[in-house]
Amino acid sequence: MKNLMSTLKILFLTVTVMIGWIGGYPSANVATYYTDDESAAYTQAAKDAGPGMIIALGGGFDYEDTFRPLIEKALFHVNRKTPRMLFIPTGHYDELEETEEIVEWFANAGCQTDILLPSKTTEQEVKEKIAWADIIYETGGNLKFLTDTWNEKGVTEAVKAAFARGAVLMGVSTGAMCWAQKGWDNFGEPEFRVTDEFPFLGEEPKYEFCDATGLLPFCLCPHFDNVAWRVYAFEAVKQDFPSLCIENGAALVFCDGEYEVIADVKTPRRTAYLFYPEKNIVMLDVAKNAALVSAIDGERRIG
Repeated sequence: MKNLMSTLKILFLTVTVMIGWIGGYPSANVATYYTDDESAAYTQAAKDAGPGMIIALGGGFDYEDTFRPLIEKALFHVNRKTPRMLFIPTGHYDELEETEEIVEWFANAGCQTDILLPSKTTEQEVKEKIAWADIIYETGGNLKFLTDTWNEKGVTEAVKAAFARGAVLMGVSTGAMCWAQKGWDNFGEPEFRVTDEFPFLGEEPKYEFCDATGLLPFCLCPHFDNVAWRVYAFEAVKQDFPSLCIENGAALVFCDGEYEVIADVKTPRRTAYLFYPEKNIVMLDVAKNAALVSAIDGERRIG
């Protein structure tokens, strides 16, 4: 009977996803899920997470002028005359190539900059460079390689310490997922599945879950407006944990226990969505339900 009820619930949530794609999704009131006392306690727990800031990009912000508002957000939080920015391309196998333009954008905004390649250096240098940084930016790429490397070289604990002292942690795609409890990335064995390019079916690496730093108590999925990544909606409704799904052209900001969505000026309608099967929540717009996301965050931290 329990398995039957679980199956029926997943079916209901799946149908809700499909209907919502056509007609949209209503907003939700915090009071629907929590008493006033619970809401206050959970919101406070989210605030107590630490003084740092996380800026998780789903994608987009491809030009210096569109990316600049995110830099300004980080600089305002750091509040230092000459902020120190550290670029870490571990998701990209610690290879630089064209990703260095991000470093230039921070330099143009008045930052001192440096680069860290964890897989090619020592734990001591990892510790020293991360301790130096006010802003840490991680690239997209392979989440499994990133987490394996970070755990081996001490990056995971170092970035947690950085967040605890007030640093800004940023990144796109894999560089966004790495700050969450889990990510959903395409690093598995090749399989026949939905893809992002016409004819939208083909053999590509399988999407799999991967544990990350846990600084945000959610599973995070980027590129959520892309066809292949949109499929995560049907995975999210089956899970026993909440998910945040960020579209290209949107950035999810967490600071002082509060969540905010910033859209790329070129794609102003892009946003992020919340899934939480335990509470029958499907694709709620984070921008319109930020207080509820904060409460869920705190509830997860309290356990």
